[in-house]
Amino acid sequence: MFVKRLKDHEIEQIMRAVSDDPECEVVDIVRKLTDPEVTINSQDMEERYVLHDYDIEGFDYLPDDATVTYRKEMLKIIGIKYAETYLLKGTR
Repeated sequence: MFVKRLKDHEIEQIMRAVSDDPECEVVDIVRKLTDPEVTINSQDMEERYVLHDYDIEGFDYLPDDATVTYRKEMLKIIGIKYAETYLLKGTR
């Protein structure tokens, strides 16, 4: 729902936060009918991820705090609607 609407620069912002490397380079963003698949170069390593609305999936490497960082970045970009839809779900 939300992740499919992210612009390339927003995906770059998210990936820099998740990878904990402000210098990481987004090499490729594949936007299929499913959620975006992202390839980055971070610290001379190629890493592949799939972005979902509520989670991030890492194939090669995923930092311990990646999910929390990902959700924080999504909240910054999407705003309160993201919180209402995903973060507050089940708390009412």
